[in-house]
Amino acid sequence: MNSRSILIPSVVLAFLMLITTRVIGQKVMTITKITEAIVIDGHVDEAIWDKITPLNLTQKVPNAGDAPTQLTELRIAYDDEYLYLSGRMYDNEPDKIVANSKKRDDFTENSEWMGFLIDSYNDRENALAFFVTPTGSKLDMALSNDVQSPTGFNLSWNSYWDAAAARNENGWFAEIRIPFSTLPFELVDNEVVMGITLWRYYARNDETDIFPPRDLSTGSSFRPSLTQRFLFKDIDQRKPVHITPYVLGGMANTQVHSVSDNAYFNEQKFKKEIGIDAKVALGSNATLDLTVNTDFAQVEVDDQQVNLSRLNLFFPEKRLFFQERSSLFEFNFGNSDRIFHSRRIGIINGQQTRIYGGARAYGRFGTWETGLLNMQTGALGEIASENFSVFRIRKRVLNENSTVGMILTNRTDFKGQYNTVYGVDATLRVHKQNYLSIRWAQSVTDEKSNPFNGLDQTKYFIELSKRSQEGLTYTLNYGRAGKDYLPGIGFEHRPDFNQFNHVLRYNLFPDDKSKIAQHGPYLTGGLTWGNSHGQLETRNTHFGYNILTKLGWTYDIRFQSDEEQLFSPLALPGEVEIGSGRYPFGSAFASITSPSANRLSYFLGAGTGNFYNGKKNTLLVAPFFNITPDFIVEASYSHNQLRFKNQFKKVNVVLTRLKLLYTFSTKLTVNAFIQHNSISKTYLGSIRLRYNPKEGNDFYFVFNGDLNQDRFRNELVLPKSNGNTVFIKYSHTLHF
Repeated sequence: MNSRSILIPSVVLAFLMLITTRVIGQKVMTITKITEAIVIDGHVDEAIWDKITPLNLTQKVPNAGDAPTQLTELRIAYDDEYLYLSGRMYDNEPDKIVANSKKRDDFTENSEWMGFLIDSYNDRENALAFFVTPTGSKLDMALSNDVQSPTGFNLSWNSYWDAAAARNENGWFAEIRIPFSTLPFELVDNEVVMGITLWRYYARNDETDIFPPRDLSTGSSFRPSLTQRFLFKDIDQRKPVHITPYVLGGMANTQVHSVSDNAYFNEQKFKKEIGIDAKVALGSNATLDLTVNTDFAQVEVDDQQVNLSRLNLFFPEKRLFFQERSSLFEFNFGNSDRIFHSRRIGIINGQQTRIYGGARAYGRFGTWETGLLNMQTGALGEIASENFSVFRIRKRVLNENSTVGMILTNRTDFKGQYNTVYGVDATLRVHKQNYLSIRWAQSVTDEKSNPFNGLDQTKYFIELSKRSQEGLTYTLNYGRAGKDYLPGIGFEHRPDFNQFNHVLRYNLFPDDKSKIAQHGPYLTGGLTWGNSHGQLETRNTHFGYNILTKLGWTYDIRFQSDEEQLFSPLALPGEVEIGSGRYPFGSAFASITSPSANRLSYFLGAGTGNFYNGKKNTLLVAPFFNITPDFIVEASYSHNQLRFKNQFKKVNVVLTRLKLLYTFSTKLTVNAFIQHNSISKTYLGSIRLRYNPKEGNDFYFVFNGDLNQDRFRNELVLPKSNGNTVFIKYSHTLHF
């Protein structure tokens, strides 16, 4: 790489760091340190709990600032090794306690829960959340970017901790124990400050009782920037080493088309693998993850998507190895576009490639945060073995909510092909809840190695936003990507563009007597121009109104005015081709979301309008049914009917999903996932049994397969199934 190519981002980063000032503090509270033993059984009957003053919770929803409807006592304590939370959730009608689920990581409001989120680095941006329900099921997740982006909630993250719950005639009770060894933090003079928010969700009233106090205008209850700081002294900073070997065995059947015989034959492969993962502490504030012969066979299959636009489809990362502190490696441009997307590692055109191994290291050092990643994958067909590496560094500046940073990614193989991307970014809180975000990046490849060739290899982005729900809120951004900008380990929804986007909302909060919690209009949209021709490619303008009631109902209606300028034909599902030209079209869409605390809840949406030179009618139905706390049925039905009179075409694009979960206990679950795609005319199925006797030890039995719906649609009769896999996997974590 030309040394001058690093000069520009380095100078910008150095200048931003010169403006570093002292971080503004917040009043810090203390927590009782105990020496008595606490048994995690959910009964909250140890005498020490009565000696600790409960924190003063207030309502956030539905009536901000009011006392909780039901008496609630939440207490925090700690000893040398653990952080404890106890909850006495009294209820004057205990038979009506909503406890609809035993599902692990069930992030819905169809059950009551209590817990807390912990900003252990006190960075006011990231946190770890731990909750428990009346059935004793646990929820943990990682929060990032002050939950201001679609990736702000990471439910795939898991950790080592304990929780238990119990019920009686007075209500329900719970205890949570978090080992300090699982929390990342940095001790200074044997002290550490962490931000904490804790609350109880009372489902019958759709009520959130919270500490510290909040109102609806602050937005999400999960924002790390709004936690209360607590001081801890003399805690155990020892970090265990976790080593997790796995063994896997199974069989894959694939129907292969023989060109010479013009027929299908079954190719059967037996699979047996062994691998190992390890997590090694590098002090109390840094961690090293290692992996050898990585396997992701137990990962849930992706939801099917059908593309009705010219944009690339984005699929989220679900693989556990990439989840820990994944927010550190984020460098996005206000939407799905990003310099680093870990799904580009080990997945090529939807097929998994072997990952020989790799390492991730990440940590925080004062106001600095840094991360490293390196992975080596195997060859797949004509794709050679590749190496992927990422370096990320960020520093807090100006105030507790502002950072500047730099990223460097590289993808290379043994044939001399490479792709390198480097960039600098800044997120600055400029005034109260107003934020300015700046991103700049440049790519260099073996074919395009001159970074000073104008803006062709560059992408930049600037955004101004207000992170609040009070009154007028906004997000305004502008970005540009050059025609030769190519993030080899990233994701781009379209190439070579200029784009301006806006989101404007005005939120109103009625008084306590109203049945409405929040309502208001919004205006969203954007303009996209192509760089090469300088003409408008896409225009979107959506005007709508949203209503949220205090009982949990959400109503939304919007009117859309869109325009697409096609410079080449666009192929749509169902063998529909839209010719070149300018297409303005309008539509309307309305939706209803029912309270999720009910055993049966649902989302219902419907829309109609023009679509290019035709018509489109849309119906979306997504029911969620807790038949019992052990048995959950979740479904979704998406139907887009496309009609094009000039082509005499009528196409029905239907996606149907059905998920079944049966929970024998909080340790043993089995789920089935069935999908139907009307375009590919296939049924996709997956059955997964998981036995998790304790965190880190897992036994999986997994079956994945498909069925062809119409085998006679082609001249050559298709096989009943294109293929299936069945395997078992066992992993066991050793702690040292």
